[in-house]
Amino acid sequence: MVLKKFTRRTNGHASTSSSSVPDDDDTSSYSGGAVNGYCQKIQQKVSVIETVAASLHDSRASTREAALASLIGVLEGFLPAVYVGWWYGDEILGRCYVSIKKGLAKEARLALRAVALLAVTLGPCDASKKIMPETYPLVSQILEFSPDTSLVLAALECLAAVAFVDVGADDAEECMMALWEVICPTDPKVAGAANKTNPKVLVAAVFAWTLFLTTTRAWKKVSPGALRATAAYLASLLYSDSRAIRIAAGEALAVSIELKLLTRNKNTDMIFSDIEARASDLANEAARRCGDKTNFLEQIDLFKKITSFLAGGKPPEESVRISSAHYGLLTTSTWTEMIRLKFLRRFLGSGFQHHLQGKGLIWQEFVIKDDEITGKLSAPRSKRSLKKDTRIAKELNGGVSMERKEKNLQMIKNSQERQRREKKDRQMAYDMKYGSSDL
Repeated sequence: MVLKKFTRRTNGHASTSSSSVPDDDDTSSYSGGAVNGYCQKIQQKVSVIETVAASLHDSRASTREAALASLIGVLEGFLPAVYVGWWYGDEILGRCYVSIKKGLAKEARLALRAVALLAVTLGPCDASKKIMPETYPLVSQILEFSPDTSLVLAALECLAAVAFVDVGADDAEECMMALWEVICPTDPKVAGAANKTNPKVLVAAVFAWTLFLTTTRAWKKVSPGALRATAAYLASLLYSDSRAIRIAAGEALAVSIELKLLTRNKNTDMIFSDIEARASDLANEAARRCGDKTNFLEQIDLFKKITSFLAGGKPPEESVRISSAHYGLLTTSTWTEMIRLKFLRRFLGSGFQHHLQGKGLIWQEFVIKDDEITGKLSAPRSKRSLKKDTRIAKELNGGVSMERKEKNLQMIKNSQERQRREKKDRQMAYDMKYGSSDL
């Protein structure tokens, strides 16, 4: 064990304390008291966070907008939660809420994305539990009254991201009702109702509503009749002229069926039959019949999977490599996991790979095998190899599948790795705040 001595300022006087740092690969970050390249990058990002925290108090809108843009850039590129939450989390969130309330449309849009990224960065913790109660009232006002489409889209994305991380049962019920009001407005006088005619807003609302299904069980309080009406309306969206709306509705129905929100019985048989027939038509739509090819291949692929699923097949599987190296594979095996992964990839954009490699929230939400991928196989081929290995293991164990046991072991391994990494990050954060010197 290598001991480090830190210099701390207390009431104007310097005091020293000792702390232990594991002498494995963690100590490679502390050679001769100097930080390595990784630490330098962290320091640069923390310096940006410090500047942002001060700039958000500026009276000039342009300065606040520039600060929010800088914050978004840092968080998209991934920064361990400890460097945000320790000193600046509450302060920055508070200023973001002020920008949403009082800022112009551009500043409010940037602030909404910053809040969403802060939620994803902090992950499930005590600090993030306070985000939804503060965010939802502001977002609901935008959804209800704002005629600005881009602001409404930013609000929907923010609400979805915060819910992905942590949402209470009471908040979830209110949020889902607000989202459904955007999808199926009941009051034509509300400005949000006008956005129903905008395909982008409707797609975003349906996708956010679907994501809420995967994060909460608040919908279980809804009566069977209301659930049937919800399913029937979503099924009607399969006939939309917009292919993006059809895709969003199809995903919502697939998740609803998987979670037993919609089950087949004498009351829902007609709805199921309609969904099956329409899914089959969309899965076999001829390219020559549609002039606009936007989302054509995505629609074909999705509804082929839905058709197979409705016929009694398994949910689709998807694989994502962690890096270009042959180590690490994230796999999904349910509609719920697929939707959650799709949201993160869409929300983080080019920053998705940074968050995946940084082992942040993604590693808490999905089972990721950090072992070497055999050979130089493509991701789909690797997935087939994993299925083959699972089948062989099942046969060797008398027909008892080891998949559940493997997932549990992998989750334990990921948890241990996350604890080790958080300890390292806390140590580095302490060094940067109070300074360090070798004994």
